[in-house]
Amino acid sequence: MTMLLTCFEDIPTVTRSQQLLLDALMAEPPRDHESFERWVREVDFDRLDYSSLRLVPALFRKYSEHPACAPYRARMKGIYRYFHYRTNLIAADAYQAMHALTAAGVALIVFKGLAIALKYHRDIALRPMGDVDILIRKEDLGKAEGILQDLDWQYRYESSRKPHDLHSHDYINKNKSGLDLHWHSLYESPVAGIDDGLWQRAETLVWQGLSIQIMGPEDLVLTAMINGMRDTQYMKFVYCGWLFDVAAIVRDSPDFDFDWDLVWDEAGRRGLRSKVFAALVLLHQQQPQLLPMATLQGLFASDPELIRQLVLENRTSCLNPARRREINALLDPSPINRLLHCVQPKWSVYRRLARDPSAAKYVRYTTTAEGWVDSLYLHRHALAWLPQLFRFTDPDSRGAGISHRLQGDEGWVTIEPGVLALADQDALPSYGARIELLSPSDKNMRLQVGETGEIALRILNDSPYCWTVRGDSEALYGVSYHLLSEDGALLSWDQPRAHFMNSMDKYVSFVAPGQRLDCRLQVQAPERPGRYRLQLDVVQEFVTWFSGRGCSFPVIGLQVDE
Repeated sequence: MTMLLTCFEDIPTVTRSQQLLLDALMAEPPRDHESFERWVREVDFDRLDYSSLRLVPALFRKYSEHPACAPYRARMKGIYRYFHYRTNLIAADAYQAMHALTAAGVALIVFKGLAIALKYHRDIALRPMGDVDILIRKEDLGKAEGILQDLDWQYRYESSRKPHDLHSHDYINKNKSGLDLHWHSLYESPVAGIDDGLWQRAETLVWQGLSIQIMGPEDLVLTAMINGMRDTQYMKFVYCGWLFDVAAIVRDSPDFDFDWDLVWDEAGRRGLRSKVFAALVLLHQQQPQLLPMATLQGLFASDPELIRQLVLENRTSCLNPARRREINALLDPSPINRLLHCVQPKWSVYRRLARDPSAAKYVRYTTTAEGWVDSLYLHRHALAWLPQLFRFTDPDSRGAGISHRLQGDEGWVTIEPGVLALADQDALPSYGARIELLSPSDKNMRLQVGETGEIALRILNDSPYCWTVRGDSEALYGVSYHLLSEDGALLSWDQPRAHFMNSMDKYVSFVAPGQRLDCRLQVQAPERPGRYRLQLDVVQEFVTWFSGRGCSFPVIGLQVDE
């Protein structure tokens, strides 16, 4: 079977400088030393991204006596000493808090940076952190907060935000040390009971005489991946420190016999496999010996629904027939269908999914050094919308001639430089949308305090304009809700979103006028019982809410019980 990862195009990549830094830390000799020598020759310490800066202590520890380090030793030593002091101060403050919590009978699990530093890097200075994360049981939250307040820890933000925290409260003390008190381990899965297995798999570690629980290795890897790759559509580069952490954890397993199936199963339980997908591929690209291709292939092939989702998102554009047949076989593995896919590719599951009218559409583009679009990969259905998706230097042409150059229904089209450019604005002349509530059909929900529910919606672009996301724009379109009291008073404006399309470099994503999208939106019950109202709304991030542009949407009643 051809390598599955070659079927997917929008895997995040590290920068050249990050690649050299990671190779210097993780590659086998002599490649590691060669990478370090190249990195120090090319690096500009004054412009180093923060995730790379946090890896300098580990780099200094490994290469402080290397001849290539000599011109930069003082600078690197200064960075090392700063993080050594700062991280040990944060850890010492957290130690005092954890000692008081455990003495009071509050069960806790340490995870993320401190847990990884203590067990796997075995030196706190090698794992800089801005705070310490601990997980407690929700029923101990009030008791734990009282203990922290007695130790002069204060809630980090405005008090009005605290009732709307979904998974943790962030605390800070007079030393500016941070302590994040979690009752759910991940922001993405604030569901009652979701961490039960994590508590069962926790391991005991003695730290300076204090017996604490830390997450098991597979759970540390999953949380490192999710936190490291969170909101990558808003980043210009990968936050690369998590790769160094995961490599240290996996290498600690005898013969690298790490339980990737457990990581994948837990990601499935939490509905996070799509998010873990890119992290696994990126890890394989960086350290194939830690995550072999056979293992990676087996994980993906075990979840046809994930592959369907990736195809539906058009994250597999521009594939040749051989790659499409491979995806068809994974989506529909019966022998007769494999034969039909080879003989009649037009019957393929891939084609049916990729052309689903309820999916957002994508046009891929390339540009010249001057920024002109010089080629497009698109389906014929996108031709009518090109004047909205791009800017034509000659408005009268409006794409004339492009349709004649498109061979078949889908493919590459060459564009003469100077004719087509990326549009330079996100705001639309007017906005229009409708929301049809599919479930709950009676417009009423019932949840327990802190429970997460889900509503099914159908969204219509009820305007004459495409909803467009260009390249790495942050102006994503999505659906959300505002939390109101029973009498309609606003309690909280910003709530979880369900975005309609991805932001991908060298792609223009769009929802055409009149197009309908089906989506599911998570609803987080407030921490206080009572009756509430959920006012649905559509948002273009950083631009506008549709309700402020004259659109009206359904309201859902919410009953929250103890």
